[in-house]
Amino acid sequence: MTTDRYDPASQAFHWVTALTVICAYAIGLLREDLPRGDLRTGLLSLHMSIGIMVFALTLLRLAWRAGYPAPPMLPAQPLMRLAAKAMHLLLYAAMIAVPLTGLISAWANGRIVSFFWVLPLPSPIAIDKPFAETMGELHEVSAHALMIGAGLHAAASIAHHVIWKDATLLRMLPARLQARLQAGR
Repeated sequence: MTTDRYDPASQAFHWVTALTVICAYAIGLLREDLPRGDLRTGLLSLHMSIGIMVFALTLLRLAWRAGYPAPPMLPAQPLMRLAAKAMHLLLYAAMIAVPLTGLISAWANGRIVSFFWVLPLPSPIAIDKPFAETMGELHEVSAHALMIGAGLHAAASIAHHVIWKDATLLRMLPARLQARLQAGR
């Protein structure tokens, strides 16, 4: 079955992943400005749990995409098509790399990692503070890169809708919201 829209599950994966990425990033930034203590520690645990969600959602999304491919790209210039494909690959890579580097940094620091304070994730690596610091820096830089990439992705989607007036953005929206936008509400 060929369609010009993303299926509802792909749409859900997209928007839930976007929300979890934004939440993890915001919490990561917020906790940096807090003094050491229970709140900062609790936010780190929440940040890591949401990061684990990002990682799991990305793997599930990739598995789903293997069985339910994206609809064909809309007609566009070759360079624009290449840029879109490259951006999607970079976003997927970042959504895997950012949580993994964060987890590795936490484990190498000797931190206890659990998923929402319920499911402990035992460390597969030994404590190694210099390695933890390197992975932490890589985590931070790649998180900023992910947000820049996500921002460019969002800006491109909006440009497609507002400037080029094509259906790129609408294809990832639920049908009811798409109908509202097309009706001009």
